[in-house]
Amino acid sequence: MAKSTRKFNTSYDISEAFQTVENELIGSMMRNLNHHRAEELKEGYNWSQWQVEQLAALDKYKKRNMKRYKGVFGNINDQIDTLITMQRAAGNAEQEISILKAMEEGAKLQRAEKNISAAGIFFKINDEKINSLIKATQDDLKKAETAILRMANDQYRKIIFNAQVYAMTGATYEKAVDMATKDFLSAGINCIEYSNGARHTMADYADMALRTAQKRAYLTGEGEKRMEWGISTVIMNKRGNPCPKCKPFVGKIFIDDVWSGGSKNGISETTGLKYPLLSEAIKKGLYHPRCRDSHTTYFEGISTPPDDKYTKEELEELAENYNHEQRQQYAQRQAEKYGRLAEYSLDADNKRNYKQKFDNWTNIVEQEESKKKYENKSTIIDVRIMNFKEYRGKIDVLNENIKTKRSIWNTAIEILEHRSGTKYEDLAFINSKNGKSIINKSYNVPKSAKMNKKMKKMLKQAEPNTIIAIHNHPDSTVPSISDILCAEERGYKYGIVVGHNGNIFKYKIISKVDAYNVDFYLEKAHGIIYNNSVINQDKLADTIDKLKLFGVELEVIL
Repeated sequence: MAKSTRKFNTSYDISEAFQTVENELIGSMMRNLNHHRAEELKEGYNWSQWQVEQLAALDKYKKRNMKRYKGVFGNINDQIDTLITMQRAAGNAEQEISILKAMEEGAKLQRAEKNISAAGIFFKINDEKINSLIKATQDDLKKAETAILRMANDQYRKIIFNAQVYAMTGATYEKAVDMATKDFLSAGINCIEYSNGARHTMADYADMALRTAQKRAYLTGEGEKRMEWGISTVIMNKRGNPCPKCKPFVGKIFIDDVWSGGSKNGISETTGLKYPLLSEAIKKGLYHPRCRDSHTTYFEGISTPPDDKYTKEELEELAENYNHEQRQQYAQRQAEKYGRLAEYSLDADNKRNYKQKFDNWTNIVEQEESKKKYENKSTIIDVRIMNFKEYRGKIDVLNENIKTKRSIWNTAIEILEHRSGTKYEDLAFINSKNGKSIINKSYNVPKSAKMNKKMKKMLKQAEPNTIIAIHNHPDSTVPSISDILCAEERGYKYGIVVGHNGNIFKYKIISKVDAYNVDFYLEKAHGIIYNNSVINQDKLADTIDKLKLFGVELEVIL
């Protein structure tokens, strides 16, 4: 098999790739067990002969997998350095924007020569740290990649012998194999064991390792830029659901002696005030693996004073959110467990029972999701939308290259996850030539989206009719007349509206827009889609044809 050339843009992409590998390994194994059935003789199954056939199949399975996944794993490992390096650059760029914005608001900052010189030395040291981080991450994943193939082989061999043992109890072939594979299918290929004894799948481990490495790289980039400007004070952001280990540090100001070159004495060079060291907080648990908390620059005299106190109500809500999250994660693991058992069990009764349990746990996941405290429960994203292959298929029908389709998919998911349970909208631009994207996630005006400076620059520099615009509609409405007029004015290749209910609308300007009639027929299309229990496809098609007469091509992807 030729080496895979698939590009991975995020840790989610790589985790998804490893999940695909795990599913393929399990699926191939179960197909072999189902296909190489023992012949039924008058005296029963010839299990000895069956074992011989299965062991021969195992040998082929091992060789095929080693050859097949060598290219996949190699491609993943080759791209880790790019992912980590990009995060460092992103942290650097985002931090510079924050600094320039603070200067506009009155911060007295200067890029002194000594700061630039010190940052240059720090930069070289960080080069070594980043290279070490890349190598360590690649080495860890290589070990895990070997482990997943070895465990698949070991489990296959174990199943071959256990199936015969269970058959001796009088079980049918299907039930014997199901009994032999139950523990394996329940856990998945959990080939990674942590120091506390917990076992995890390759996909779960890769997600943790890459998120952790990318976060460190991003913080490194931020720190380098702070050092150029002589800033070392940072503040841990206070958010609604901090990690339990990080909660003691939330809302506090620190001297960043880890990434920003802050003094080890904890004294600010700007004000002379003494603050705790970030390194000490890290020793006590801050920035543990999978940590979702983060710090930002604290501009002394400009930034809002820290709020590190939680009210009784806030503490109760934090406890409730934490318990809810634990219940939801448990329910999700159970759903995945019974999903595998339902898909791969051979006995019909077992498949039916496992399917019922899968449905029950899936319902519990949905119930837990609905319990989250949102501003607007009516706009909460159904978690199943983003997991269904059908939703990915809605993006795949677009006439774009693979890179651009993947960018559209990732951007749509990011927007929906960010704005779930709100009335706010995010706007994103994607260059259809190279798949590069920019999202404005900081405009909090209900039912309104806006370009930021980077997006304006991207639109200006792009070739005509190459920018694809994506934004969400929390109420899942069709494109508005404002959306249409923006598309006409800015010269989009086309626009996409992603609804919180899973519906997608693509709109394209094909001639001079007649605003009055377009507005009328958009309202009509919305009524046809949402005001009836069954969509009248003929009326919808006629309305779409009418829109074309007035300058707009609308594609409805339900």
